[in-house]
Amino acid sequence: MAADADILLEITATAGFLRVAAVDAATGEEVAFMAPHGTPEAALARLARDKLAYVRNRRNAGARPARDAAPATVPRPGGRSIIA
Repeated sequence: MAADADILLEITATAGFLRVAAVDAATGEEVAFMAPHGTPEAALARLARDKLAYVRNRRNAGARPARDAAPATVPRPGGRSIIA
C-alpha cells in the first residue's frame, strides 16, 4: 500500500474501548481492531495502515489454505471422531 493511500476510519466508542474499522479507499479491503480509550487518532490511523499492509502481504503470500482444500484430518475407522 502506498504511504499516501486514503484510509477511511470508523471509530465507535463503547464502555472501555474503541472499535476501529478501517477501509482502504482504493481496494475496499477492510480490517477492524480494538484500542483503549484515549488513543490518539494519529496512532489509530498508523495501526490501521499497518494492519491493512499486514493483511494484504499475508494474502499475497498465500499463507491461508484454499477453502476447497482437502481436510488435514483423517476419520477414525469405525468411529465418529476425528484423529487430529
